[in-house]
Amino acid sequence: MSGGMYLAAAGALNQQLRLEMLANNVANINTIGFKGEKSVFRVDQESSQAGLDVASDPIQLLSPYAAPFSTIIDFSQGAIRQTGNPLDLALDGSGFFVVQTPDGLQYTRQGSFSLDEAGVLVTPDGHPVLGDGGVITLERGTIEIDSQGAVIVDREEVDRLQVVDFPNAGDLTKVGSGRFATVDGAVPEAPPETWVVHQGYLESANVNPVQAMTEMIETSRAFEAYQKVIQSADEATSSSINDVGTTI
Repeated sequence: MSGGMYLAAAGALNQQLRLEMLANNVANINTIGFKGEKSVFRVDQESSQAGLDVASDPIQLLSPYAAPFSTIIDFSQGAIRQTGNPLDLALDGSGFFVVQTPDGLQYTRQGSFSLDEAGVLVTPDGHPVLGDGGVITLERGTIEIDSQGAVIVDREEVDRLQVVDFPNAGDLTKVGSGRFATVDGAVPEAPPETWVVHQGYLESANVNPVQAMTEMIETSRAFEAYQKVIQSADEATSSSINDVGTTI
């Protein structure tokens, strides 16, 4: 097989992974609090110059001919829209709500909360939302949540939402249902620098539909171009094999 075919196959694999990532972004355009992903193609210059084995790099290496491919989470702010539901909460600025799960503490910006049968404030899949006093349990009454997360029932403050942030957003990884968990060795959470809670609002996904669709089309065309290169290389190889030693 020719080197050109290897190069084209490696490029096609990279484009396929990028297309899958973009398709996931588009599929979650209407998911509350969803954070899109971006593709990264990076070569470790120092390792390359030193002749080191870049396969040991944490970035995925598809082929010796392909630039290492990985994705990063885009934590930029999504648009905030009004719902009128007093238990819908949106964070404007940095930070995450803290959620208690069977796998430990997790973090989310998907603020579509509700009360379970015991009056506990929970996420859509039933995990308790934490306040300064732990699990937030509310009596029936008029519920207000101010801009700094104070939870007030019938004009009496009963708790305050935990809102935390991370010095390095790369310390978080997606775990599903709009939640994030810390990776091994992550720096402990710290209070956000700038944030406001909006009651009766939700944060939309931060995916730009037009841009995402445009990138999908570009990536799809690039993948098709690599396929044509592979086909041409294969035809050239086949022709060479069949014509070698042929006499007129």
